[in-house]
Amino acid sequence: MLGGGGVAQVLIRPLRFGLVFAYCPRGPLATGPLADAIAALRVALARYCCVALLCDPEVPDSADLLRAVGHAGARLAPVYVQPRRTLLLNAQIDPDLLLAAMRKKTRQYIRKAERAGVMTEETDDLARFHRLLRVVGERDRFAVHSLEYLERLREGLGDRLHVLMARIGSEDVGALMLARMGERAWELYGGWSGTHAEERPFYLLKWRAIQRMRALGVERYDMWGLSDPPRSGEALPRGQVLDLVASRLGLRARGTVDPLAGVTEFKLGFGGDVVTWMGALEVPVRRLLYPLWQLAGRRRLARSAA
Repeated sequence: MLGGGGVAQVLIRPLRFGLVFAYCPRGPLATGPLADAIAALRVALARYCCVALLCDPEVPDSADLLRAVGHAGARLAPVYVQPRRTLLLNAQIDPDLLLAAMRKKTRQYIRKAERAGVMTEETDDLARFHRLLRVVGERDRFAVHSLEYLERLREGLGDRLHVLMARIGSEDVGALMLARMGERAWELYGGWSGTHAEERPFYLLKWRAIQRMRALGVERYDMWGLSDPPRSGEALPRGQVLDLVASRLGLRARGTVDPLAGVTEFKLGFGGDVVTWMGALEVPVRRLLYPLWQLAGRRRLARSAA
């Protein structure tokens, strides 16, 4: 609990020489000014050998708010853990209205998967999910957590962790893992096997996941991450400039720099609201030791979040 009203979950991570840095995921949650909550966290952490605090409040991006938290010593961090931009869907809207709000192609592909006999089901078999996720990771060249990690995740979340699979016959072709808390749900991990492209299995799997969360009372369905264009005044790398020009000319950029470009277009087809949060903030806790975070701590965090 924070003085003045608020709460925060703080994870402590070790650095060298007995020092630590602190991470506050999706927080602090403050009933008063965010700057006051960050200042209270900074004071609380000062009693430890903490060099820096990284916090990730779920508040809309705002230049005024960024200036306000700057008075508490916070600044935008060059590294991040949680996605800054995401797509939120109201799962309690009537399914016919949700379908009507989707892009035409997305609706067509959902119906096509149904006609093609794509089957979806919820499962407790984490090994089955992990096998398909590894196929996706190897194809798209991203790291996949171990099966033991997923088992720990299930131990922590219990029946609030949901795994859905899509299959054609006996072949698994899609997988999606979600976490549910109260009226909210988040997509955590998932992907398409790369086979049976004509049947569009992952479109149906995502639609069935939304409907499953709706049946469990979820209102806010978070697709957890979209590609994140730079803020106003930030420069784009040369490769991203070329991709942006290509997209505005109506061309599909081959070999796009943005690894989330295709995923973003897929998600946007389902409708919903694009939301941009403020992003990660870093706060020096012990100013004399803060350069150690700048030199080593950030790099370590970036590797662990990759």
